[in-house]
Amino acid sequence: CAVRVGDMPDSSLVSVRLADNRRLCVATPKYLKQHGTPLHPNDLLKFDCLALSSDASQTRGWAFSMKKGDASEVIHLKPGGPLDCSDGQVLHAWCLAGYGLAWRSIWEVEAEIAAGTLVPVLEEFAAPPNGIYAVFPQRKHLPLRVRLWIDFLKHHYGQTGFWQLRP
Repeated sequence: CAVRVGDMPDSSLVSVRLADNRRLCVATPKYLKQHGTPLHPNDLLKFDCLALSSDASQTRGWAFSMKKGDASEVIHLKPGGPLDCSDGQVLHAWCLAGYGLAWRSIWEVEAEIAAGTLVPVLEEFAAPPNGIYAVFPQRKHLPLRVRLWIDFLKHHYGQTGFWQLRP
């Protein structure tokens, strides 16, 4: 059993959705003061964006929700910049160092947002959340301990406020 963040590609694995994963564009206040603030996702082409180069994540790019009449459509952009890496922790550190904008999961950046060291941008264009999944090879003959573990994760990850900061 593994936990996967992000929607599952076609796979022979079985998955159970545990919780929602909301993502935001963030940058340091200093970066935004020096370079300005994007007002529309298309503006990202003019900014230093810190992207994951791994094939395992962000393959379609950063997701944004765009209004189309009374409905919304999710679009994907692949912004670029002078730096990319395959390690989310390195990318997070670069963002905190003021090297550019990053697209991160809320649970990765909420402490910095609360502290004011990171600022969310383009929030009105935030796409609907993708999922956090428990993934396992088969449903048949699933050991009891794995079923109990998945139930535990569903219960705790699914609670309102689980991903929020605690005082």
